[in-house]
Amino acid sequence: MDLGLAGMKALVTGGTKGIGRATADHFAAEGADVAICARNPDEVAQAVAALSAAGVRATGRALDVADGPALKTWIEDVGAEFGGIDIVVSNVSALGSVRP
Repeated sequence: MDLGLAGMKALVTGGTKGIGRATADHFAAEGADVAICARNPDEVAQAVAALSAAGVRATGRALDVADGPALKTWIEDVGAEFGGIDIVVSNVSALGSVRP
């Protein structure tokens, strides 16, 4: 299925397991660059490697989304690395801890 996501830049919280991982995998399969975060560094590294194998740019960081400053820094870093963010999937939180 072509959803027109090729070349877009997606950010998925909780992207190493379950619905978050399936979402990240789908974005990568559609040709979108994908950034994920989760708390376990080994799982983040494994997921980033698998996403990269789809031929897209993939990045990840181990962090707890309850840590507002760390989450905000990660989002800013992904935006700088990818040249912007087109899609945000708040799989594990409503991102309520991020304040401008």
